[in-house]
Amino acid sequence: MILRPGLVAALAGFAAACGPAKAPAELTPAKESDQPPAAKAVTFEPLSKTAISITGPIALSVEPSFGENAPPSMKMATGTGVEFITELIPGGAEQAISVDWRAIFGEAMPVSGVSPPGGPSIDMHSIVKETVPKEAVNGGLCGAEPTSFIAMASGLESAGQPFMAIAAFGGDTWPPANADKLCGIFTYIPPALK
Repeated sequence: MILRPGLVAALAGFAAACGPAKAPAELTPAKESDQPPAAKAVTFEPLSKTAISITGPIALSVEPSFGENAPPSMKMATGTGVEFITELIPGGAEQAISVDWRAIFGEAMPVSGVSPPGGPSIDMHSIVKETVPKEAVNGGLCGAEPTSFIAMASGLESAGQPFMAIAAFGGDTWPPANADKLCGIFTYIPPALK
């Protein structure tokens, strides 16, 4: 997996933990000795009204993989107390032919191959675990319905302002049969630009 520069150089620890998946993930953590050193969480400030009211700031950090050949895992913790453990889905955006990424993220999004440095790109993650405290505003990213998948778009820009966006999806399978499983879109300011 290649994390493109638009997701901010601060996530270099996450990129270092990434490697091509060789087999389906086992849902048991890999041995501690197989894991890269823990990376510090990187905080993104909310930009959109939806992100301000539902998540507040988010912190992203590398998590131990779910097996030796498993894709990279990530933790996303919101300012409202909701936590997600995710697992990368290599090629996940490319698989979703029913999803109009341009309509969701506001610009053309390459979903296959390598994006040019700083160009827009999408990384798909399945939600392995979602923890929603009772006091969380609106529940999780999909309200009362569990969040199943998130698309993280980096390298985006609006009126000269770089930003990162997350599209949350419900449902049991990826790719979705149609775009109706989109729960919400949340935008954030990269840390270096606060």
